[in-house]
Amino acid sequence: MAIKVLEIEFTEEINPIRGLEKYERVRLLVRYRGRPLGWAYVNNNNPWQQTISADRVRETIVEQMGKQLIRSSLEDQLAPESADEDRELPPISVVICTRDRTDSLKGTMEAILALDYPKCEIIVIDNAPSNSSTAELVARLPVRYVREERQGLNWARNRAIAEASHEIIAFTDDDMRPDPGWLRGIAAGFADPEIMAVSGLVVPAELETEAQIQFEFGYGGMLQYFHRFKVDGSQLSAQELLWAKSYGVGANMAFRVKVFEAVGNFDPALDVGTATRGAGDMEMFHRILAKGYATFYEPRAFVWNVHRRSADALSRQLRDNGQAFGAYLLTCARNGTVSSGEIWQFAVSQWLKGSLLRRLIRPGWFPRKLVVSELLGALQSPFAYREAQLQAQRLVAMADVEEQPQPEPLTVTGGAG
Repeated sequence: MAIKVLEIEFTEEINPIRGLEKYERVRLLVRYRGRPLGWAYVNNNNPWQQTISADRVRETIVEQMGKQLIRSSLEDQLAPESADEDRELPPISVVICTRDRTDSLKGTMEAILALDYPKCEIIVIDNAPSNSSTAELVARLPVRYVREERQGLNWARNRAIAEASHEIIAFTDDDMRPDPGWLRGIAAGFADPEIMAVSGLVVPAELETEAQIQFEFGYGGMLQYFHRFKVDGSQLSAQELLWAKSYGVGANMAFRVKVFEAVGNFDPALDVGTATRGAGDMEMFHRILAKGYATFYEPRAFVWNVHRRSADALSRQLRDNGQAFGAYLLTCARNGTVSSGEIWQFAVSQWLKGSLLRRLIRPGWFPRKLVVSELLGALQSPFAYREAQLQAQRLVAMADVEEQPQPEPLTVTGGAG
């Protein structure tokens, strides 16, 4: 059965949970003064019971998360937030890259426009659209619309870097719903001037289907740490550098724009819109850390995501994940951020053997066919990487031709016949 997903602010009045006739369990994102602390679970043991009382909800939260609540209360008393907080917030450029997903984009824009942040610009990058629906939607909103004709998510991200007016640029996807405090969390992550990139929680907005439950609990969902931490790239081993997906995710990431001058822009041969199908975000976090810079993970900067609802969609996603991760490792080898020998050892022992084959042999309750999908994607990754490289080279060459100065047109004057 489905799992109902809700959020609870513990310092406010807790109400009964209703409408449980089709749910066997409730998953609560518990917050304390806005800060997400973790998940609490309330079982619905009686299929005929449609309501869980407020008292039982509160008792369950205290039972399961009492230590976190006490720690948060003490931290709040010892380090209260400044009343002048708004004056210290840096301006941020918020970017949503999209292509032909206007219906999904509407919900994202509603959440973006509701952000609790005083100093931001909003930029929509329309990537090689096939119609004008996104442009028509954005024209009605207080945001900036930019059209990028070169197809590929990383082309769109690079265009955003060029268009951004502020020193911090935050990216989210066109199917995400940022929390109202998202940008405040990002700003908190950048409080340390050494931090070059920030990422945060990506939590499921619903767990209504078997595929969504499998992805969240069997596969591990997306980035979900509830503690904040700094990652110093100069202190990481080769293996830790290559597991860069542990430090940031494209649906929820922000950068100091100046870091791109040091490490370069996003690789246009990676991510959605190319044969590699992903990994542009992961490769950027890897490159920043490999250069010795620091990143930060801040759970207060979080967004809601709707996982793939159908089994077929989830299978395609996992195949894309395998294809993208293989292409990512090839990109790391090409760039020389980690030695080829260490990448080969990591790919065999950590990724293929330690992750994919281990889950294939002992899948538990996670369907083996989904592990096979990811493994097939991994095997396809060298061919996808080559195809994406050729596509990127063609687009770069076309851009170079377009930027070359054109000769003045020849004027022909009439003469005596």
